Amino acid sequence: MRKKSRETGLTELESHVLSIVWRNQPATAYQVRHAFAHSPTRDLALSQGSIYPAIERLKRRGFVASVPLHDRRKNEHLSCTSDGEEAVKAWICDFPNQLPDDPLRSRILALPLLSKRERAEWVRSAKASLLDDLAQVEEVAQMQPGLLFEMAQDNARSTLLARIRWVERVEQKIEFLE
Repeated sequence: MRKKSRETGLTELESHVLSIVWRNQPATAYQVRHAFAHSPTRDLALSQGSIYPAIERLKRRGFVASVPLHDRRKNEHLSCTSDGEEAVKAWICDFPNQLPDDPLRSRILALPLLSKRERAEWVRSAKASLLDDLAQVEEVAQMQPGLLFEMAQDNARSTLLARIRWVERVEQKIEFLE
């Protein structure tokens, strides 16, 4: 079960969806999904199978209001209610007190299973993957103007650069692994 905020009862996904609705209101569900699909963060590039149900839960709980657009796709404009805005404020101030998920940090603990050659290839592949991610962050940064997006992209860039430096340190020490 995903952790829910004690204050709002919302999951991280629901809170993030709500913040996108607030930022883009009036927004369509497609625009919300599009924001996730174009995020450089892999766990945020979610399918419509998770975004649309989250929007429906937010509507049922009174955090999001909707107005039908009466088009052939039955779209609707979504906006935050006052309760939704309070929930976004609570989410902003609710700092996670755990290390962010890092699949490389988890995988390195199983490296003894690989041969020396396979370990060297793992390091090379990990670094190449991180460099690809960094290039994607830079590409997205060009498409999203504004100081807030710039600061968010700086966080992603800084995180990736730190992981690249970590992989380079692993590369220096990997030969000593038995």
